[in-house]
Amino acid sequence: MSADLTTLVIFACDAGMGSSAMGATILRNKIKAAGITDVDVVNKAVADLASDAEFVISHRGLTDRAVHMAPDAVHISVENFMMTPKYDEVVETLKAQRA
Repeated sequence: MSADLTTLVIFACDAGMGSSAMGATILRNKIKAAGITDVDVVNKAVADLASDAEFVISHRGLTDRAVHMAPDAVHISVENFMMTPKYDEVVETLKAQRA
């Protein structure tokens, strides 16, 4: 991955405000603590996903809709935006991409 490219991680939920905003904050803090600086973490409604999204995290009940909206993205399903080991896996993946 080129140093001038920024990876975009999108948290998608029904409204794009509540649970996805909390999940985005948690992951943003984990990424910062890992020393990764070229990743943007945002949250939005699943209906607002662009087809060119790179990396999408959604509740497992919304994953099918998220895949439909952004079929080429890497999709991660979680059961709970507030507490999931998936965030640590995302951080490790991002670190490995930069090694």
